Amino acid sequence: MKKELIFVIFCVSTTFISLVTIVKINIINNTKLELKYLHNTNKNFSLIKFIIEPKCNSNFVVWIVTSPASDPLYRTALRRAYPNEMLKSLNITRVFLLGMPKEESKWEYINQESQQYNDLLQGDFLESYRNLTLKHLMGLRWASSNCRSTFLIKTDNDIVLDVFEMLKLLQKKTINENAIAGYVLRKMKPIRISNNKWFVTNEDFSGDVYPDFLSGWFYVTSLKVAQLLVYASEKIKNFLWIDDVFITGILRQEYDIKIEELNSLFATDYRYLECCIRDKKRKLKCEFIAGPDGDKKELHIKFKEFSEYCQWNCSERMKKQLVSKTCVATYEKKINIINSKVQVHYI
Repeated sequence: MKKELIFVIFCVSTTFISLVTIVKINIINNTKLELKYLHNTNKNFSLIKFIIEPKCNSNFVVWIVTSPASDPLYRTALRRAYPNEMLKSLNITRVFLLGMPKEESKWEYINQESQQYNDLLQGDFLESYRNLTLKHLMGLRWASSNCRSTFLIKTDNDIVLDVFEMLKLLQKKTINENAIAGYVLRKMKPIRISNNKWFVTNEDFSGDVYPDFLSGWFYVTSLKVAQLLVYASEKIKNFLWIDDVFITGILRQEYDIKIEELNSLFATDYRYLECCIRDKKRKLKCEFIAGPDGDKKELHIKFKEFSEYCQWNCSERMKKQLVSKTCVATYEKKINIINSKVQVHYI
């Protein structure tokens, strides 16, 4: 009797394990097929499905950040600079935009990260530089459909942002709700040199000059405008993989959305931000509210600490004190070293 019972239990367990394995294999295979399909077409904006979708609280600002799925270090730096609880107190919801990494081993870790922080939005397309337009549009679609916010801020995860000063601009209604404001680029021409990173074929874009657009590094707009950009993406068939040109240039033109320059508030070199931090002892504010981090993740944290301190302790700079005129930065020569990449190990 015991032998029969053990045999039955063994058969049931084996069958169960086999079924679970089959289901898991089917899910992985189906995901691979969908990823391959989306990667090859790159044009199905409205067909993007959310693999991971967070809730969006009713806040003044929703902040979407493009982030490589397989690199959590930038997300960690931004969370350390502006923890979710702090953002909540400032009436801001921040969400990181991710694709699907090719490495299946990373999928579970991303799920764990999502469960811990609840700030990841992931689409069912391959994580790829050429899929940045899909990622960008995914963020706009999700925000305009799910959030009850007045403004939307979009940044890349390697862009340092002074959230406190940005909020002041929005609260003072300095920025037009019917426009897109940021670092404006005008009369830029497509690059036709095939070995260039930014090479664009005539099939991709047939014109000689791009419409005026905003750098995808950083811009701010309203959810109403974000919704218009999503609508425009469903009308236009010609896809361009350069997301800022396509979304804030080509799609923007469809509804004649105006653009506003914030170029003077954007530092084009991270060393300007470092000069601002060094001037903390002089109690002078920084004239810049955003800029690249120069691959220095800790700069997000240091600049946030500086800008928070300056909310109550610093004064505005006079013209002769502007960082753009007074900053003396150390020259840094970049040297390429083989096998110098830092490997990230999930624990």
